Amino acid sequence: MNKKIGILTKLMLVVLVLSLTLTGCKGKEKDEDALAKPEEIEEVVKEDIDEDTGLVHEGEMELKYAKSFSVDYYKGGYKIVSDWNGRRTLLVPEGKEVPELKSDINILQMPIESIGAFTTTAAAELRPLNLMDKITLVTTEEEKWHIPEIKQGMNEGKITYVGKNSAPDYELIESIKPDLILITTGTAHGEDDVTAKFDEMGVKWLSHGSQRETDPRGRLEWIKLIGALLDKEKEAEEFYDAQLKKIEEIEEKVASMEGKREKFASTFLSSDIYYVRNKGDYEVKMFELSGGEYIFSDLNPEEDGNTKMNAEELYKGIEDTDILFYNNILGPSIQSIEDLVSNAEYLADVKAVKEGRVWGYKPNYYQYSDHVADMIVDLYTIFTTPSGEITETEYFFLMD
Repeated sequence: MNKKIGILTKLMLVVLVLSLTLTGCKGKEKDEDALAKPEEIEEVVKEDIDEDTGLVHEGEMELKYAKSFSVDYYKGGYKIVSDWNGRRTLLVPEGKEVPELKSDINILQMPIESIGAFTTTAAAELRPLNLMDKITLVTTEEEKWHIPEIKQGMNEGKITYVGKNSAPDYELIESIKPDLILITTGTAHGEDDVTAKFDEMGVKWLSHGSQRETDPRGRLEWIKLIGALLDKEKEAEEFYDAQLKKIEEIEEKVASMEGKREKFASTFLSSDIYYVRNKGDYEVKMFELSGGEYIFSDLNPEEDGNTKMNAEELYKGIEDTDILFYNNILGPSIQSIEDLVSNAEYLADVKAVKEGRVWGYKPNYYQYSDHVADMIVDLYTIFTTPSGEITETEYFFLMD
């Protein structure tokens, strides 16, 4: 996503910089340090120069699993963040000038003191970096939050609810004037007309796209983006590595497991249609890392998200499932096996239903995206503990 130019173009740019310097091009000395200098022609030719900004490229953030964003570093402390759809945002350090731009690129002045968390996932990613006090507005009602710091902030009037993502209160947002809004775009949770309105208002926003990742470890790695925005890269890296180590420990245990693995399925109901996770979805990967075997092993292995099924189609696919996970957060509030069967009597004959091995999701599940490793530990416990010995974990509960 970072635009880099060839040697010939670099030479031409160096000549241009030299000519501008000789004709008296002005600017703060500390900002010129970020640009190619005439006396450094040979060095500049060997370096990468961003064609949009003229900044000298120093390196990029190392990512192990995430594929939907990148962060590039430039001399002078400048950074360029690229999101999943190629939108580039230049982070300008405090006290530095905005370089002359040659094409459309978004500008974000540092430091960021106030943030609109238009996704609970982004709010959770601020937590391990001790940045929750940056949040000033949200689009989730107070009673739906399961993050204590958010509930307390809303109760004290420090965090304001500004309506739903699809139709926020623009006047309220403008009065609060956040430095940045983190919003999930490309979905109903962040439509294009909303961000277009932000542009019109001059409100800075960044597309939070962790949902584009097909690996739970990639989703978790978005905490590094938050670290880049708030100059907390070191803390984000340390947290991520610790979480990754915990996941790797579970992987080692799973690799040494003997015997047949438990077959699982994950679904939720909406308007008489069941949604079943595609094989390529991040949640399936998370369950597989935990030791489960997905019963829909051939269901769109290259795609994330869900596939729609009616009750009969679902029954045929999950009849022999050992453990069934029903996502009662996304679908109707089904809290028991009786509730589940009342919506589709076919499911009464599913192995997991007959044996009482149907697990639901606790309400805090989607607001603890920074605890992916702990969720994997929970799932490993569910897959490896004999039926009936446990009835709940931190993020799941066994339905009666």
